[in-house]
Amino acid sequence: MQGAAACRHIVCTMTRHRIHRFVLPLFWWAVSLCAQAAEPITKFGVVLLQPSTVLEERVPSVDAMADYIKAIEVASRQAVLASPLRQSTGGFIVIAVRPGQKSKVWLDFDTLLDSEMGKQLVTQVAAVQPFEARQGPVVFALKVGLWEGRESRRVAPSPLEWKAATKQAGRPLDVDTLIRRVWRDPDA
Repeated sequence: MQGAAACRHIVCTMTRHRIHRFVLPLFWWAVSLCAQAAEPITKFGVVLLQPSTVLEERVPSVDAMADYIKAIEVASRQAVLASPLRQSTGGFIVIAVRPGQKSKVWLDFDTLLDSEMGKQLVTQVAAVQPFEARQGPVVFALKVGLWEGRESRRVAPSPLEWKAATKQAGRPLDVDTLIRRVWRDPDA
């Protein structure tokens, strides 16, 4: 009996040692994942809201538009970080750029966005110097998640102002007409 007990003790000790060699690294790996800070904003993609033929006419420099989108991403991140609330949600930051380097920003998130965070996002993104558009507005959206928010299942945005303008018109509106109606600027 002593021999069998001794063997069981040796096998149990060896098994525990193997488990510790496997479990401890796995445990520390899991802890390191949890310790990583959540990202304030994740970009899932850019949604172009006009046909490519229209964009080709209106965007003289694809590089300038790409730089503008990168600057919007930076401004969005700063705005989300500035908010004390860490609201997890997904949706769209919608941007229109008109000739004369003028821009307008709308938000369309899947859940009601904290008003202060919404103001921060609109203010920070609107402050980014836009690229030069020509022959009419260029309209696109960044599909994003805030604080690990899930990607919206929707394919395209429809901010509240856009829905109201469409309802008031009583019919679907093309993007140019829609932007003229919702852009509250005297020279729009």
